[in-house]
Amino acid sequence: MPDFYADSMLGKLSRFLRFFGYDTLYRSKESIEDMIKSSSENNRIVLSRSEEIVDKCTKLNVVAVFILTNDIVQQLKYLREQLDLDLSVPPHSARCSICNGRLHEKKKHDILDLIPTGTAQHYDKFWSCTECGKIYWVGSHWKDIERLVENTR
Repeated sequence: MPDFYADSMLGKLSRFLRFFGYDTLYRSKESIEDMIKSSSENNRIVLSRSEEIVDKCTKLNVVAVFILTNDIVQQLKYLREQLDLDLSVPPHSARCSICNGRLHEKKKHDILDLIPTGTAQHYDKFWSCTECGKIYWVGSHWKDIERLVENTR
């Protein structure tokens, strides 16, 4: 499973890749040079909307993928085709869409004070990020993600 480092123009793509279980860093404050160096040292594929960044990566023998479109469906479709990514729903494993941390299943009674009352009444499976503590569950947004993935085929 490849690891990624997305440039600052690909925040939404970063979140989706994390949802599908891909370890994806997102460049927010780091310099382009630091992103490329880190990608080289940690065997990450750079994802960028900038031809300049992709050219710099190529010159330094860092694998990079130029993302031409702003459309998330087309971005995921392109990566699926180019890198043979698994975009299964539900994913085999997921990461925190916010911080890239790992998710671990939680018992509902352990997180009741952290979730909305209606959520606790309607859902039974929950996950928590080991880094930032964000709680996840398979809510109504799940159908939207399933439709999005269907559109990448």
